[in-house]
Amino acid sequence: MKVSVSVLSVYDRLINAVKKVNESSADFLHIDVMDGNFVPDKKFPIEVLKDKKTINKKPLDVHLMVDKLEQVKKYALLKPEYLTFHVEILEDYEIIDYIKSLGIKVGLAINPDTSVELLIPYIDDIDLVLFMSVEPGKGGQTFKEEVIEKVKRLKEFAPSEVIISIDGGVNDKTISLCKYAGCDMVVSGSFVTNSLKYDDRINQLR
Repeated sequence: MKVSVSVLSVYDRLINAVKKVNESSADFLHIDVMDGNFVPDKKFPIEVLKDKKTINKKPLDVHLMVDKLEQVKKYALLKPEYLTFHVEILEDYEIIDYIKSLGIKVGLAINPDTSVELLIPYIDDIDLVLFMSVEPGKGGQTFKEEVIEKVKRLKEFAPSEVIISIDGGVNDKTISLCKYAGCDMVVSGSFVTNSLKYDDRINQLR
């Protein structure tokens, strides 16, 4: 199981958190970008992300909670490993082709109440699907177990090389559900960052 550590819940002490992720066995540093429209909160403007990128040593896993595709193009210039945005704002393949032309892996996120069938037209052209197992935009929420059935449904039609990730309420109690559903990667925030020893928590998720 790959583990991507989110630092959203420690936004007020980012430098320390990023350094601790660097020192850990985490596979990715997960950054949640919020525009104040797609979700109520506003975090990680591009200037902050550029600044933190200078101290980060992990591959970047960027999740855009934005309602405009122009924002997606802007963050693509940072060249993260994965750039994930929401299927709910997708209109055609153009943005997927653009991101891939930059050598970036494309992810599509999907909210808990959105039909998984919305992913079908794009599934052969993307690299990752990110299931939101909480309502997007806030850390520390309870894991929505009904999302597990949606993960299992995706596996019926997704190519085996597409990474299935899940984000929201992932901890030592819910990780068994993620593994049961067949997830390849989990995003975990406060469960890891509230610990003094990140690796202890990361190893519980593997």
